[in-house]
Amino acid sequence: MRRLLVPTLLLAGICAAATPAMASDVIVQGTTDVRDAGLLDDVIVPGFRAAYPQYTLKYIAVGTGQALTNARAGQGDAVLTHAPTQEADFVNAGFSHEAFGRAVFYSDYVILAPASDPAGVRSKAPHDAAKAFELIAAAGAQGNADFVSRGDNSGTNTEEKIIWGLSSVAKNAKNEPGSGASANPSWYHKAGLGQALTVQLTSQCPFSSKSCYEITDRGTYNRLVNLKTVTNLVIVADKNLVSARGSRNLLVNSFHAYAVNPAKVSKVNLQGALAFLNYLQSAALQTRLAGYPNRQQPAFFADAAPTITVLRKLPRRAARGDQITIIGNVKPQLPGGRALTGAKLVLLRVVGNSGVLVATAKADSIGRFTFRLRARHGGLYRIAFRPFRDLTSTTRNSGRLSITPSSSR
Repeated sequence: MRRLLVPTLLLAGICAAATPAMASDVIVQGTTDVRDAGLLDDVIVPGFRAAYPQYTLKYIAVGTGQALTNARAGQGDAVLTHAPTQEADFVNAGFSHEAFGRAVFYSDYVILAPASDPAGVRSKAPHDAAKAFELIAAAGAQGNADFVSRGDNSGTNTEEKIIWGLSSVAKNAKNEPGSGASANPSWYHKAGLGQALTVQLTSQCPFSSKSCYEITDRGTYNRLVNLKTVTNLVIVADKNLVSARGSRNLLVNSFHAYAVNPAKVSKVNLQGALAFLNYLQSAALQTRLAGYPNRQQPAFFADAAPTITVLRKLPRRAARGDQITIIGNVKPQLPGGRALTGAKLVLLRVVGNSGVLVATAKADSIGRFTFRLRARHGGLYRIAFRPFRDLTSTTRNSGRLSITPSSSR
């Protein structure tokens, strides 16, 4: 039997920042995606070190399922993962210190193939992942294609199985192509590797068809292409259509971070874990995402705070005592994120470096909010969103008001 060689990237599984001798460790069990896309080494490690020099970050890069299992076993202070269903189980079992964890960023999944694309995905289903999987399965059954799966209960593997579930392909009890409890067809292969190494194995395709397909995150693929580690794979499907099964949000890849609950696991560095979560949601990290690795092809997109849109603005001028109405909308940055029903917003009049509370509002079922107030003071007004669910606070200037003398009536 020929031995299959998988190239090894110069990427460490554990990344530690050089910090002062008295710094305490913060152990994060996290997805390989952020490591393999370069964000961990290039942005998170140096950024966290600068923001919190009292802590040493130790990041254990594994699949999401393994990261959550390790955290439950007391092997981490925090987790950074991207499989909502598995994360919900972690939270519901009481292992998260916070009820919702923290939304931090998102990316998207893409389906890769050699340029020859024997399954015809690029021409027949460029924006329909479930149909793309059906085409790959049909080509596989004819001996013209193979599919490489992470096969490791990672976030990517979880997403893959969701797509198989939406397809008409015969499946086994694990929601993989196949039958029975765990049988798979000969064209379906489980790599058991991290994100980057699975892409590299797909590139090698040491299987009978010599034409391998897989699903991965865009950031990892782009980095491997830029490093020239992978040169023969192209994106054949991405950005699901609204009309496709799973709709447009099927390929959105959402990342959340959780501090491990010390009431469930002993010896958790809770303060260090919360510092890590605070850094991930900080303006410094969220702003940096837009330019990493460059503005043309960002690997991840900010998701820590919502977007506030002002629909009916503060007037520039009003007579003292006039009734003023400001209407706006607040929604998550995550595509397809659920409405922020019940979220609290406040209207502040800016005074020096602080704000005076003027009015409060709550978002309705579609995220709309309304402020009503009497014109009494001129100056700059600002709308502030308070932390809600997994989102952090944010503000937006509403405008500057000038007060004119009351009109006679």
